Amino acid sequence: MNLGVVKVRNSLILMVVLVVNVLCLMSITMQSMAVWRPGRAAGTTTPITGGGDSDSSHKYNNLQGVDGVSAPASFLSPGTPEPTVPLNLSAKVLKKVDKMHQVLNLSRFSDDAIYPATRIGRYLMAYRNLCLDVDRVHVIMIVHTAPQNLHRRQRIRDTFGKRSLFYPFNVRVAFLLGKTANSTLERVLWMEHVRYNDTVMGDFMDHYHNLTLKGVMGYRWVSQYCPNSDIVLKIDDDVFINTYKLLYSFINHMRGKPKSIFCNLWYQGTMPILREGKWKVDPRLFSKMKYFPYDYCSGFIVLLSSDLMGPMHQAAMTTPFFWIDDVYLFGMLPNVVGGVTYYNYALAKNMALNDKLAINCTVEQGARCPIFGSVIADHNFSRYWKMVSDLYVSGDWRVDNKLIE
Repeated sequence: MNLGVVKVRNSLILMVVLVVNVLCLMSITMQSMAVWRPGRAAGTTTPITGGGDSDSSHKYNNLQGVDGVSAPASFLSPGTPEPTVPLNLSAKVLKKVDKMHQVLNLSRFSDDAIYPATRIGRYLMAYRNLCLDVDRVHVIMIVHTAPQNLHRRQRIRDTFGKRSLFYPFNVRVAFLLGKTANSTLERVLWMEHVRYNDTVMGDFMDHYHNLTLKGVMGYRWVSQYCPNSDIVLKIDDDVFINTYKLLYSFINHMRGKPKSIFCNLWYQGTMPILREGKWKVDPRLFSKMKYFPYDYCSGFIVLLSSDLMGPMHQAAMTTPFFWIDDVYLFGMLPNVVGGVTYYNYALAKNMALNDKLAINCTVEQGARCPIFGSVIADHNFSRYWKMVSDLYVSGDWRVDNKLIE
């Protein structure tokens, strides 16, 4: 008799577990269906490359606006308007765009041309009030992150992206990512978003060759949902930012400089176009060129004045896709926008690709170290953060005694 009761109880438990999992999967499926666009194959997993399967709506002369930006009602309020982007292009801009089509071996009247602003799709995850709980956001960090890098996102939330540490400055963080084919990870990402409301997911697969789409999505999101920001800081999730140094030493230099980009700058005609290795560029692209014909930035740390977000997104509606995101986001798009001023924050001076350089600089110079950002090895992150946070709350360098305005 007791054995029978145990079997019934175990069966009931198993049944409950199965029902819960089915309901979770149904919920995710319904959310995905809610943001699925007619005319696009469900479950597309291939990354966008230099060519494409774009339909006639992606033609240069047929662009009518940005794809819809609605998302599940629990994350974006009902009735979120779709942005309209005027495409009244001057003869000067048309000439630039035509030249880009030529160097990418494309015709602007051909279906082969892919325009990132029309391919990023709807937001699958987004929270419209991330920046709108305050009148002014001094810095919005947009972090390019891979879906599986949950630990890197969490350490940013707990350290240099933690808003309570930098009051009276208002700092916000948004993590940008694409879709994953892993259903278990997808469920984890939804739970992460529900808890923190700081992830922004686009309707494209998260893939190395889709980083350009991720960046254009970031421009669009900031222009829509963080219009009250002063400075946009784009970083990768393996980067460490000394937010104290940034806010108290660099922001004053950036203020009052519209249409500006602050980064490690590669000048036009100085960066070789590689035809082999990780950064290999197809010989049909930029053919007969040895160097990239644009000024552009090292993309691991880039600061932009927020007034560029709308124009850069608009430019991505007519500037053909190129997969190397640093060149596209910080070279080709500013070139189309026009009138953009670059300020060179040089490697080994203000930012570093080697965390040992940044750590040694902080050890030797303390708060006077001019490096505010560096690529960081995972095993060095906690040590570096403790060093920086201890320094900036010590009696030798009192944050609360510094002049804000």
